[in-house]
Amino acid sequence: MFTPAVAVVVGYVLLIGNPWLNQELTLAVSDVESAIRLTNVLFSYPRWHVDVDRVGPFLFWFANLRTVLFVALAVAGLPRVSRWVSGSAGGLGRFVTTVGVTTLSAATAGLASALVAVTVLTTDDSLPFIDGARPEEFFLGQLGSSATFGVVFGVVLAALAAGQSRAPTEEERRATPPKSFW
Repeated sequence: MFTPAVAVVVGYVLLIGNPWLNQELTLAVSDVESAIRLTNVLFSYPRWHVDVDRVGPFLFWFANLRTVLFVALAVAGLPRVSRWVSGSAGGLGRFVTTVGVTTLSAATAGLASALVAVTVLTTDDSLPFIDGARPEEFFLGQLGSSATFGVVFGVVLAALAAGQSRAPTEEERRATPPKSFW
């Protein structure tokens, strides 16, 4: 159940998604222009909150639902990667499948939480986030940030999984005796 990739996902969400640490990290990277926007996506995606009065009910429920769905889908999918990829596919197959599972988990979590946010949580608190006349912009923004996070974080997880599954360098070879000329 707890493969190294699952441990990294859970540890990353608990550490980087932490509301106290995340606030400091977001302030540190928000001043920099486009060179570090990708880092900002990595720091802001797995965010979870503990105080509804501090962030408001919309952001509290939306961010927590997105994070819980991402972790649940990633924890359900990542341990199965080795069963889905045959041994003949090698490290590249495992790499691509790990990136795909992580991206699919993040995109599904982002779209599902956006759907719940638009249908259930739309109130006056959500006006800074969702334009009532154009909710599709909110969906597209969530899809874009979720897919970006999934691909970038998936590459890190896939590199970890590929490093863990390398075959030993000295494989046993079957000894074949030399053929006789007689």
